Amino acid sequence: MMSDATTPDILMSTHPFDLALVLEGDPSHELAGHTSADYWNAISPFGGITAATMLQAMLRHPQRIGEPISLTVNFAGAIKPGPFRVRAQAVRTGRTTQHWLAQLHQGDDPEPAVTASAVFALRRPTWSEVETALPRHAGPEGLPRYDPPRPLPFLERYDIRYADSHPFAGGESSQTQCWIADVPPRPVDAAAIVAWCDAFIPRIFVRRGQPTPIATVTLSVYFHAGAADLLARPCMLGFAQARANAFQGGYHDQEGRVWADDGRLLATTHQMVWFKE
Repeated sequence: MMSDATTPDILMSTHPFDLALVLEGDPSHELAGHTSADYWNAISPFGGITAATMLQAMLRHPQRIGEPISLTVNFAGAIKPGPFRVRAQAVRTGRTTQHWLAQLHQGDDPEPAVTASAVFALRRPTWSEVETALPRHAGPEGLPRYDPPRPLPFLERYDIRYADSHPFAGGESSQTQCWIADVPPRPVDAAAIVAWCDAFIPRIFVRRGQPTPIATVTLSVYFHAGAADLLARPCMLGFAQARANAFQGGYHDQEGRVWADDGRLLATTHQMVWFKE
């Protein structure tokens, strides 16, 4: 069943997502983490958990001000099972914004496997308007949970239900719409939203109706809901919509939007994906 959006008293410390984000050490210098079997993809960690880990390193830093409004993660090399190190630093702080850089290393490799940049900001009351409205959709009740062609550990951690068509149907459009929730239920925060933004099935699979080797090269997330908005209703379902604009030269883009089930726009996201012909 789709996770209950009103489930209370989630034990955050024991949730697989929070365990996957555990970072030990001095946040102002270097933090140590370990890949999670719960969020493993086909040959490497689920990109969403890696991106959330990079954000977590910045969130824990004692110099951090405000909350994230944007995050870009570049997947430069393969991450192997085992330990890794993350270093985050604030490179410039203004009155209301703060700019960050972070790198993830493994073993004795001097080059980073992952790099990230982010902007944190102090949100303030202003005139507001949201032009991107939650589309018409079927509710999650009665929709089957997505069953992938091959078992992938990270997909066990998400209850995904497609509201329009089967993602491997093929056709002339790469757009899909789906409900998404963490398994087990978990309050939604910035890190969870980052991971949701990478949980879309690759657009090349949707267009061609079959899987092919792919790898996300870069992922960006733009946060439209602040921490106060999320705390007001912490347990929720997400509704996600994604599409590509072009498949060309071995790469395709992906743009997506994620709403709360009450219509609030949580985030927009873009990424570039390498695919093998």
